[in-house]
Amino acid sequence: MLLALALLGQSSGVFVSRAQEDIKAGRYPQAEEDLSRAVAAEPTNWKLWNNLGVVRIQLGESESAIKAFERARQSAPQEAPPYFGLGFAYMKTGDFEKALEAYRGGLAHDPNDVAANQNYAFLLTQNGDFRDAVEPLKRLKSLRSEDVSTRATLIEAYLKAGMKNEGEDEINQLLSAHIATMKEELSLAKLLLADGEGKAAAEILRHAATTWPEAAEPHGDLGLLLMKGQQYEAAVSELGRAAQLGPNSAEYALGLGEALLRWRHDPVALQYLLAVQTKFAKVPLYEFELGLAYYYLTQYPLALKEFENVAQEQPKSSQVQYLLGGTYQALGELDKAEDCFRKAIALKPDEASYYLVLASLLKKVHPADLAEPVGLSEKGLALSPDNVDLKLLLASCYQTQGRLAEAQALLEAVVTSDPDFRAAHVALAQVYFRQKRVKDAEQQESIAAKLEERKQSEISPWGPGASRAPEIPDAIIEKGSRGASRRTHENK
Repeated sequence: MLLALALLGQSSGVFVSRAQEDIKAGRYPQAEEDLSRAVAAEPTNWKLWNNLGVVRIQLGESESAIKAFERARQSAPQEAPPYFGLGFAYMKTGDFEKALEAYRGGLAHDPNDVAANQNYAFLLTQNGDFRDAVEPLKRLKSLRSEDVSTRATLIEAYLKAGMKNEGEDEINQLLSAHIATMKEELSLAKLLLADGEGKAAAEILRHAATTWPEAAEPHGDLGLLLMKGQQYEAAVSELGRAAQLGPNSAEYALGLGEALLRWRHDPVALQYLLAVQTKFAKVPLYEFELGLAYYYLTQYPLALKEFENVAQEQPKSSQVQYLLGGTYQALGELDKAEDCFRKAIALKPDEASYYLVLASLLKKVHPADLAEPVGLSEKGLALSPDNVDLKLLLASCYQTQGRLAEAQALLEAVVTSDPDFRAAHVALAQVYFRQKRVKDAEQQESIAAKLEERKQSEISPWGPGASRAPEIPDAIIEKGSRGASRRTHENK
């Protein structure tokens, strides 16, 4: 934001007149020359020095502009413009500390200068001094109450400063004033969401969806946010409305498909995805979601077709390789499954779940050679130390290898952190029996039996006795597409 020129004085005669004409015409080099002659004639005229500084800012000569503004300040220390000029010049050079000091000095003389308050607040927020930025932003709000961007910045400053109550009150004031456009409310919601303020963002999106009920964007953005917060039923409602209002939006249509899958309404998700196939069949995320629906419903041949298509379009997607491997495993093509799992690890070596599925597969295929499954499980646990599935698998390998103390330690940690994990109690009972700790083993068997009695009636989506495909970790499709994630817990 450029500084406004102060009114040029007339005491330097022809130089000042020519400088005025030069400035109006944008001839800043000539204006600088004329003003330099003017200040030579009137070296104590602060307005001339100030305007010389402004012209030098226009010319990109920040260092020489600072010298001019300093002369103006020295000539008139009670005047605010030279301080503001110094602040702007120091800001251009990246010296934020001196810029802040200059703006503070100027605002002490003229606290209601709009540009100065804007620049001062900007510098404070850039420094992370959000609490200090509140005061200049409040002044700006009082000077320009209709300026939504100022009020949005004030909200952000309140929240980042930990002043939650003030931030929420400011949001309510802004929404009650009805001065923000739909675009401005959506922008504010995105800003707050980027700052990790999901609750405040949701409040604004709900207001926008109520104020503009026939617009797709508020409903769609609210639905996507609700899905991120695992409020799947509400997300489906909002995304369904957005898909109706904006039927050509792939983002909202496929967001609805993802929400249905996350909500575990797999048959409905499949029905919906097939209904919109004509519009979105060529979108990679559509093929991914359709494959996912087939995968969850154990229609593995159909899932395989979709995942293979996506893999051709996104060969560097670790998630797709992971799902391909799971599908091949469910179809009994274990060599292909192993190859896909290895590719997934190579593409994303920091995903613990990939080590889990490969180690589990290798343990089943080569039960007599557990060196690699153990190594993979240990790598996975190093990435995710609280992963109970990896602990259970590694404990099983240790038990087979006769490393009973290590298996015991892992399993005891699991049942302590997750006392309802029936499989861990069963495995721990086996270890105790091998250690001749019969009483402890019987106690674990008793716990497992009670858990079996009260376990939920939910049936695994793979069905009894079916080949189980691996669970899906929280991951995304690469190349910018939003991936669907899902965790299917083992029955306990």
